[in-house]
Amino acid sequence: MQYTESVVDCLKGIVQQHPESIDWQSVCEHVKDPRRKQGQRFSLTSILLLALAAILSNHLSELAIAEWGAGQSEEIKKALGFEKGVTPHQTTIQRLFRRVSAEEIETAFRCLFLHILNQDQEERGACAVSIDGKAQRGRLKFEEEKSYAVHAVSLVDHQTGIVLTQGHVEKTDLEPQSKLTGQHEQEEPEEKKQKSELAVASRLIQHIDWQGKVLTGDALYCQRGLCAALRQAGGDYLFLVKGNQPQLLEDVRVLFAPLAPAKRAGEGVLRLPEQHAQTTEKAHGRLDIRSIRVSSELKGYSDWPGLEQVFEIRRCWQSKGVWKEALRYGVTSLPAMIAIPERLLKLKRGHWTIENGLHYVKDVTMGEDKSTLHRDNGPKIMAALRNTVVSLLRHAGFSTIAARMRYNSTHPEAALMVLSLSLC
Repeated sequence: MQYTESVVDCLKGIVQQHPESIDWQSVCEHVKDPRRKQGQRFSLTSILLLALAAILSNHLSELAIAEWGAGQSEEIKKALGFEKGVTPHQTTIQRLFRRVSAEEIETAFRCLFLHILNQDQEERGACAVSIDGKAQRGRLKFEEEKSYAVHAVSLVDHQTGIVLTQGHVEKTDLEPQSKLTGQHEQEEPEEKKQKSELAVASRLIQHIDWQGKVLTGDALYCQRGLCAALRQAGGDYLFLVKGNQPQLLEDVRVLFAPLAPAKRAGEGVLRLPEQHAQTTEKAHGRLDIRSIRVSSELKGYSDWPGLEQVFEIRRCWQSKGVWKEALRYGVTSLPAMIAIPERLLKLKRGHWTIENGLHYVKDVTMGEDKSTLHRDNGPKIMAALRNTVVSLLRHAGFSTIAARMRYNSTHPEAALMVLSLSLC
């Protein structure tokens, strides 16, 4: 990810102005308000803006959102759309979030950030997007017995850290409980994970224009159907390969296996052409060495959809004086003339943007795992709001999300600036 923030900027105020203001009324116009018109005191847009501003100011629950709104000045309230200076109570916010459509909210925010990014990438593989699933652990005790814990799957832009979209696991994504016993019963949660996450992933990729984009993910997403759909949509993929695709894994392993030494002069196996690259990094008291071997020899041999290159990444790192090593295999639809080994290493490393820049922030800074919201659409709406807050801060150039939220808690006008709102 690329940021423009400095320590002084974080303490002083917003790093950069939006190139154009956000018309929140237009963003929310396709979100249907589930409430009756009779007695309706607050607009849906105003309540969503209140929630976003409060979360930007480090007030992370529905109760905290309501309390933050009630404690603001008349100018702040009017900027958020509360002309009479009265903000909604917690129960009002809670009832609305439980009933409003999570899909419509996600669609509204997705359109907002796709418009902000405005990445009309014609060059193949120019833009990288990560995909990964995440559980909200605070909801686990309310889940049905033996249900799988993944509640959402997100797509995140590598370079900016902006969340493009998020989808939620529905009950229809999980097949009925099979009557298995013994060892098979222990394997079932992993099967549910694959079915639920992949079902959501298949829906999500239909909402994105994949021209010029490459999707990165772990071995779970290395599936024939997903790879074929991405190529058909004009996009590319880069996935790790593990035991869930045994034939593909074996083909890659054999290709990169060490050659047996020749018994006599003039004998031996011909070494196939391949490319190499290596990076060395030292940070946090640890030395990391990553080397990659890339080959196009499986193209045309393997029937994997869109396969152009395969690679082997060997990572060696030294921690507390002890050397350790890990070996990973992967596949990509990016051809060699577009994705050289250095580019593939960068894509693989950049995939962790979704873990470090989104999941960690939501759990540690925003307390998502501690939240016990579990009724109806409430947890989905709050998850979408957290994603939007992270994306708005990333778009504004802030990398230290926690410090910025603490700053906003005593400077509410700074939170309004992130939302492209101004005091009257």
